[in-house]
Amino acid sequence: MVQRDQLPAIGVDLSNIAATLAETQRFSGMQVENLNTQLHYIDALIDQALAHDQDTSALEDNAITATSGVLHQVEALRDDYGTKLNAALTDLRAEHGYDPAPIEDVDGDGQPGAEQRGRESTDYYDANQRAKDEALVNSGGPMTPEKADAAARLRDFATATNPTADADARRLAGERLDDFRMAHFTGPLPKDPILGGDARTRAEGRLDLQRKLEQGLYGLPPMSADQATQQLDDGEQFARSLTVKQAVNALEQQGMSPTGAATTVSELSDGVTLADLTKGLTTYGGAAASGVEVYGDSASTGRHAIGALSAADAEALTTIGKRMGAVGAAIEIVMAGRALEDGAPMGQTIGETAGSIGGGYLAGVGAWALAGTAIGPEGAAAAAVVGAIVLGFGGGKFGGWVGSQFDN
Repeated sequence: MVQRDQLPAIGVDLSNIAATLAETQRFSGMQVENLNTQLHYIDALIDQALAHDQDTSALEDNAITATSGVLHQVEALRDDYGTKLNAALTDLRAEHGYDPAPIEDVDGDGQPGAEQRGRESTDYYDANQRAKDEALVNSGGPMTPEKADAAARLRDFATATNPTADADARRLAGERLDDFRMAHFTGPLPKDPILGGDARTRAEGRLDLQRKLEQGLYGLPPMSADQATQQLDDGEQFARSLTVKQAVNALEQQGMSPTGAATTVSELSDGVTLADLTKGLTTYGGAAASGVEVYGDSASTGRHAIGALSAADAEALTTIGKRMGAVGAAIEIVMAGRALEDGAPMGQTIGETAGSIGGGYLAGVGAWALAGTAIGPEGAAAAAVVGAIVLGFGGGKFGGWVGSQFDN
């Protein structure tokens, strides 16, 4: 979901990350291997000293000193890699709109992706909901909306557990079962650092849009269940990329440099809230470095790239934090920083502008950017997804119409 000419730059950045990691691992491995050899030698000397009933405290101190020295060297290599990785991720997110969501299942970060969540949700459905749906569908009487939803879930379960079914069909069926599971999840959930809300509100919104797309949304022809789910996935992917870019623009409009804005939004994309980022800067008095140092040492998430902010950016971030409050998602930065001042309907104006500039995709997606100030982050995210789905139906005029619907 990025421009074709951006893909080579993304590939270069990812290659550089891999090369830097490989070098860091190689040098760290050398340090640990040398330490291991040194400790084996010290251990042998300790054996000899013990055999002759000699004091071994000096040798033990040598072992501790050698281990401590290598530890510091490895930590320095790790920190250097972390700095380069953070800079690369900032560039990927802010400049190229890169979103790693498609590789969540294979990137080894411990976070489940769509396919893994679908498999878990299939098991959950089988254990907790399948019998209820079967009883409802077989109960006789008219086909109510609740009965239709139950029948759809049973079909999804049959597809998701059929090893001979098409792989994409199994994946999409699993995603719908996952949306059902998360929409009914009880208990606290982490906030989405980009689009706001949490997994529960996201699932509720997806289920609602799924029904509308299957019925025919905004005059579009009705879609099949798989077509609708894929459109939702594509729309979310695009909305995330655009949200990151527009959040950077919003921070720049509030006085931050392009580099500082990109760094801040990258931190937010990692789940660090704006309140946390400004925690050590709220007492800013001209010496930004001290404030950043306090943040880096005290934040529970550890030292971040925010430490690279210039004095001017640190001061701007402090001001923005006070003005916006405890904003925790990129979409909320856009909502707080992009208010129109001329009194025109927000959604219609931005929809027309984005539609005229970017054509179909941006037509509807742009409606979200300002319509969200009135309908909240969850509604704003939904508007972004809808905008992406209705791509290609007429540039500025259609964008203005979509935006006006969210004004209403």
